[in-house]
Amino acid sequence: MLSKRCLTSGVFADHIDPDRTNPNLPQIIQQKELEFGADHHFVRKTAGAAFELADATYLPEIVSPDAVLRMSLEVSSSLASVVEVANDLRTHQDQMREASKAQKLSAAYVPRTPNLTGKVRQSLAALRDVEIAIKKLTALFFPKDSNNEPWDAKFLQAMMEKHGENAELDAWKNAAWEVLAGVANHRHAMIHPNENKCVVIRDYELQADGSLLAPTIEISHETSAVPRRDVVQFLETQVGDLAEVFEAMLGYVCDLKVRTVLPQFASHVVALPNGETQRGSHMVWRTVAKKGVPFGGPKANAE
Repeated sequence: MLSKRCLTSGVFADHIDPDRTNPNLPQIIQQKELEFGADHHFVRKTAGAAFELADATYLPEIVSPDAVLRMSLEVSSSLASVVEVANDLRTHQDQMREASKAQKLSAAYVPRTPNLTGKVRQSLAALRDVEIAIKKLTALFFPKDSNNEPWDAKFLQAMMEKHGENAELDAWKNAAWEVLAGVANHRHAMIHPNENKCVVIRDYELQADGSLLAPTIEISHETSAVPRRDVVQFLETQVGDLAEVFEAMLGYVCDLKVRTVLPQFASHVVALPNGETQRGSHMVWRTVAKKGVPFGGPKANAE
């Protein structure tokens, strides 16, 4: 269940104790899966969207709603681990700034972030897991015929067949694919550094004016370079971008592969206006009568 502050799962007592030998067990036992809920942007874009769209009424027969939900929860969990790191780093930075203002730090002392490199490397790996999951999500709806087939080949073909040449969609695709490529390249630069690619993580540094520069990250890469920037801002941007890509990809693959419920009706995935949400999701299914049917919609040849 997705609430504003957390994501929980529930198990019926009958599943744990089929013979009901323990009358003290509550009917439903809940467990918190995520410390983040619908109040958080990345949860709405991942778990929230999946809870709304993973509906067997609309999904194609080859796609299990449970598979979509499991994948979305894995993505939410990976992004949550990055958000937790960013929050921890920000809290430490705030503490150091307050200590500096209160003159509890001497000019000769530069603080150190506990396990900074390990936390950032862990986050880059988690972001890569999300990038892989987005491609696996696409493969659920558009299975590859061979391992050598590009992950996006059938998806892009289906987009072209349905939408044709569309500058707006092309711009979205280019931006989304750039995000995915960047995440993969950043992890590759971290794992296989050389003279052309590497990840440099720096802890607090004392500036000439006596101020502290917060921890930073800099990534050298031929196509996905990141100039030196605040590491918390970098992680938060990556989480936000990947969450947006996941939501959009889920919406598109569902819409492209929607099941025909009744021939008189057409179902589509639509985005709610003005930032509205329905059960935590910005995207919902909409079913309307097709043109020309006697009980709804304008007639096909109406003037």
